[in-house]
Amino acid sequence: MHKALTIALLQLKTTFKSKGSIVTMFAMPLLLTLIFGVLTQGGGTDQTASKGAVFPVAVLDYDDSFASRRLTEMLKAEENLTVRIAASEAEINKLFADVKVTAAVIIPQDFQKQIAAGESPEVKLLSAPGGNDYQGVAPIVRWQVPRLARDYQLALRSVADGSDSAAVEAAYAKISAERQKVSTTVVTHQVTRNAVKQQTGNLTAASHASVGFTVTFVMMQVFMMSGVILIERKQGTWGRLLTSPSSRVTIISGYLMSFFLTGMVQFAILVFATRFFFHVNWGPLLPLFTMGAATVLSASGMGLFLAGLVKTFEQQISIGILFINATAMLGGAYWDIAMVGKTMQRIGYLTPQAWAIDGFKEIMLRGGSWDGIVLPLAVLLCITLVFMTGGLLRVRYE
Repeated sequence: MHKALTIALLQLKTTFKSKGSIVTMFAMPLLLTLIFGVLTQGGGTDQTASKGAVFPVAVLDYDDSFASRRLTEMLKAEENLTVRIAASEAEINKLFADVKVTAAVIIPQDFQKQIAAGESPEVKLLSAPGGNDYQGVAPIVRWQVPRLARDYQLALRSVADGSDSAAVEAAYAKISAERQKVSTTVVTHQVTRNAVKQQTGNLTAASHASVGFTVTFVMMQVFMMSGVILIERKQGTWGRLLTSPSSRVTIISGYLMSFFLTGMVQFAILVFATRFFFHVNWGPLLPLFTMGAATVLSASGMGLFLAGLVKTFEQQISIGILFINATAMLGGAYWDIAMVGKTMQRIGYLTPQAWAIDGFKEIMLRGGSWDGIVLPLAVLLCITLVFMTGGLLRVRYE
C-alpha cells in the first residue's frame, strides 16, 4: 500500500507542476463558467441571478378553470415575468418564431380536478432551442403551482359543500390573503420541460454551467492522466517498474490511485472556486463528494480502458478529448438535456455525464437527499466496474 501511494503521489506532483495542466484543470472551466453561466445571464448568484431579468412567457390554459386562471394571475404578478396569453400551441410556436417569448407554460385540462383530488397535474414548461430562460422561469412555476394547490385544497376543506364553486373561491381568496402557516400535505407537482420535481432550491445558469464544465474538465483530465502509462511505457519507466520488487497489483493500484486523487483534487478546487467566485450552492459536502468520487471513478475506468486499446499517448489524448466533448454535449454538460427531444434524451442517458449531472443537480436542488442520487451513483459505479475490469484486462504488462 505504501509503494502504491508513493507512485500515486509522484504522479500527482508531476501533474500539478505542469502549467499546461493547471490551465486545463482550473482556468478553462472557470473561464467558461464565467462566460456561459454568469456574463450571458447578467449575474452569478443563486439568489440574484435572475434579479432584474424579465422573461417573456406565453401561457396556454387548456383547463380554463378557477384554479388555472388563478395560476395565470399569479404568474402575471411576478415581477420577473411578462405574460402573454396564447389561444393555441400554434400561436405559441409563432411567438417563439417571432422571438416574442422565450418560454411557455402549458396548463393541462382537468388541472383543477387533479389538484382537488390531490393528484399531480403535469404543467409543461417549454423553452426556445438554445435558450436558458427556462432556468429563470422554472423556479417560479415550481413555487407557484404547489402554493396554489395547497391553498385550493385548504379552501375545499373549509367549506361544507365542495361543489359550491362560489364558496370555494371565496374561501380560497380568504386563505390566499391571510397566507397563514398551516400543516398540510401537498403532492409533488412537475414542470416537465426541465425535468424538475418539487425541490428546495433554484438552479441558475451559473449553477448549471459550473456543474457541466466541472464534470467535463474533471473527466477530461482523468482521461489525460490515464495516458501516462503509455508515456512511461515509451520512455522505459513502465518496464523498470515491472522489474522492480513491487507487484503488478501494487503498480497498477498506484496509477489508479493517482488518477482518482488528481480528479478529486481538481473537483474539490473547482467546487470551492465556483462557490467563492460565482456563489454557486453545491449543497451538502458528503453527498456532493460521494457523487464526485463516482464521477472520477467512472472516468478512470474508461480512461484505463482506452489506454489499453490505443498504442500512443497522442492517440489517447485525441480520442479522449473527442469522446469527452461528444458525450458532454449529448449528456447535457453544455445545455440542459431536457431542452432536446425525447429520443436525444434517451441517447444522452447512455453517457456518464448525464447521470453525473443529474446527481449533482439533485444534491443542489434537494438539499443533499440521498434517495435522489442512488440511481446516478449506481449507474456510474456500474460504468466504473465494466470499464475498469476491461481496462485491467487490456493493460499490457511488458
